[in-house]
Amino acid sequence: MIFDDHRISATGVREFVTSCVSAIPDRSELRFVAGSGRSYYEQKNLGVAEARGRFVLFLDSDVIPEPGWLQGLLGSFADPAVEVVCGNCYLDTGDLVSKSLALAWFFPLRDTRRVLGRQSSFFANNVAFRRDIAVRYPFVLLEGTSRGACRLLARRLTADGRGLFVNTAARVSHPAPNGMRHLLLRGLAQGRDNLLFDRATGGGASVGRALRMQARAWKRIVRYRRRVALGALEVPAALAIASFYYACYAAGDAAARVAPGWARRHLRV
Repeated sequence: MIFDDHRISATGVREFVTSCVSAIPDRSELRFVAGSGRSYYEQKNLGVAEARGRFVLFLDSDVIPEPGWLQGLLGSFADPAVEVVCGNCYLDTGDLVSKSLALAWFFPLRDTRRVLGRQSSFFANNVAFRRDIAVRYPFVLLEGTSRGACRLLARRLTADGRGLFVNTAARVSHPAPNGMRHLLLRGLAQGRDNLLFDRATGGGASVGRALRMQARAWKRIVRYRRRVALGALEVPAALAIASFYYACYAAGDAAARVAPGWARRHLRV
């Protein structure tokens, strides 16, 4: 397990994990490796370097697996075509904000099917690799961004014809942003990151991208609200929450254009 020892102690991590895992199989080894202030993706690359098994599995500490999650991911490798497999990561829907973002944000909705199929993208918080593939294809962070290296890696994998799959039986829930400040920062950072990934050259392209994403969010809120138990009277508030988020997104894009150094230093998640 990789952890940031600048934020939490090894003792705290060990006590928590051992309280959750009742017994370690005889042939398994549970190790705790300090990340020493490494970034999100650098910690994952460190995990690959430390791994000893046939498979490397990435699970973030803020997601909650459903029963059958581990069997869903690892069982996928029974198919020799599967080299990388991600699961279904969906947003928890405990309140109005989380219901709104479950429809408006980038995570898909909870998928109740049990389907293994080809995929062109993945989230790094719920994915497994054959170890040799993980070694050959590390995460490479685009300078100035804080998230999204999984997008670049997915492009490399698909371009090279590697077997990237999704197994919808491997489901995990992800919490909504923790409060208004976190929501604001996530929107700003996503706007900055997407500008750098998409390499848009003009402000008009950025405005168009933000408007398209907001329109998509509004459409999903109206069309799929019943899937997250969003009441009809809650729809206007959900639309407002989505609008606020994508206004932050547009502001992050603009900040990266006007003050790229400041955006790189301060828009971190």
